[in-house]
Amino acid sequence: MHIRVEYREKPVLTPITPWVHKGLDAAYYKATVFDPPMPKQTLGKGWPIWIIEHRGRELFFASPQEVDHAIDILGRRILPATRDLGQPYRAVNSHWLSRLHTSFKPWKVRQELVKRLKQAPAA
Repeated sequence: MHIRVEYREKPVLTPITPWVHKGLDAAYYKATVFDPPMPKQTLGKGWPIWIIEHRGRELFFASPQEVDHAIDILGRRILPATRDLGQPYRAVNSHWLSRLHTSFKPWKVRQELVKRLKQAPAA
């Protein structure tokens, strides 16, 4: 399992973004102003995105707050039910945890994932 920071030409929104960053001027994908704020562009590089790999699959995080949120949820011995996490959108299946690939869900894998996420490099 490896975590790294890459930079993109445009700001990136991930499936975790609406659960961490609330759009102030519009809903999720159309918002440009967030609370808490999204990371700013690094001049000459672009917008940071944190990526962790496991068994050929990748998870993406658009901010350190998203990494912290994932650590909180994935670090629980028993994963919470989607409805217990709150739903800004109506569909139960809209939560990022319900969309998480099964290779990331075993407790042993999540322990390693949380360990690596805590080592996430700064942008």
